[in-house]
Amino acid sequence: MSVVNHREKSEASPKYRLSCIDCGWESDPEFRLRCPRCSGALDPRINLEHATERDSGRPELAYLDFLPVESEHFLDADISLRTPCRPAPHLGAAIGLPHLWVKDESRQPTGTTKDRLASVVLAVFRQFGINEFVASSTGNSSTALARAVQRDPSMRAHFFCGRDFTGDHDIETGDRVSLTVVDGNYAQASQVAKEFAARNGLVWEGGFFNWARREGLKLTYLEAFDAMDDKPDVVVQAISSGMGMMAVRKGVAEYLACGRLASAPRLLMVQQDTCAPMAAAWSEGRAELTEDDVIERPTGLARAILLGDGRATYPYMRDIAAESGGAIVSVSQDELVQARTMLRELEGLDVCHSSAATIAALRNEAAARRITPDEVVLVNLTGRERYTASGAGPALAAAATVG
Repeated sequence: MSVVNHREKSEASPKYRLSCIDCGWESDPEFRLRCPRCSGALDPRINLEHATERDSGRPELAYLDFLPVESEHFLDADISLRTPCRPAPHLGAAIGLPHLWVKDESRQPTGTTKDRLASVVLAVFRQFGINEFVASSTGNSSTALARAVQRDPSMRAHFFCGRDFTGDHDIETGDRVSLTVVDGNYAQASQVAKEFAARNGLVWEGGFFNWARREGLKLTYLEAFDAMDDKPDVVVQAISSGMGMMAVRKGVAEYLACGRLASAPRLLMVQQDTCAPMAAAWSEGRAELTEDDVIERPTGLARAILLGDGRATYPYMRDIAAESGGAIVSVSQDELVQARTMLRELEGLDVCHSSAATIAALRNEAAARRITPDEVVLVNLTGRERYTASGAGPALAAAATVG
């Protein structure tokens, strides 16, 4: 991965340093996706000596001290919003977990928590002088990033998606935003996108390995921790690559360092059983996924977490589960439907099947007494349903297609 380093020198000493999660390599701030020594994932290690929550209704400004963004001037207003975090007493009583809290990210402008990552990714790009990039996703990330790009006339982006995920994209294409549909799966679309970026000398946005994404998603949890009367014993989120789990681990570590949390919660990750390579490997005690674990054309109701190839990120999820005392589990399609219905009927929350996977898993964990009624549980409901079988209308009509 080539390095783009046009950082505007706004401080004599950097607010953060990049550090490899795997081997500890460090550098001053630069836009780099992987460690040059071991190819591991990078994290920004932020100076938290004077970090505090600020008085602002905008999440990025309220938690600016916890972000790798050197000035509020790099942030665009209203890309993401604060969202409710509240008790769910009726649902909690129904599944035997009376201290259940839900964070409702379906209230974000594009309907998912990915608006948070879009805000921070573009802010980081601005501070490194990056104004054109290439990205791919199963729908939510690209939709959020495209909206953010459309709001900034200096930005330009090229998005790629697999044919099966066209209906998950709601992108307004035009002179500065393009969408290319690849006749293949998500992994194949990402490969085509990387090749396009290399061929045209453009920045590859990086997906899971873009640390700015994870920093944006971290804000979900900082908000939730601050809103809760009692801090969580367990945190639950559905996963595909696992960006959200990396985000909560980072947020927990920073809040422990600042004294804003007294102890670390167990982290429970959920996949659907039609596409659950990580859950299968975890249950078998395996350290890695192999080519035999790859699902070429994953299907299932929880479309936002249909990642058939988790080989690059499973080791991080395994470590998070092991270190926190958590787990990686799977739930069935029937359980997803039941959980989504319970959320709607008992708490008035109409979320997507991926979000509902968390409640399906909690029902199973509570029934098996792996989570007990006295424990405080935080669930991240990452978004609402957007998929349309016929596609996303005009945006896809304007999309290019490659074989």
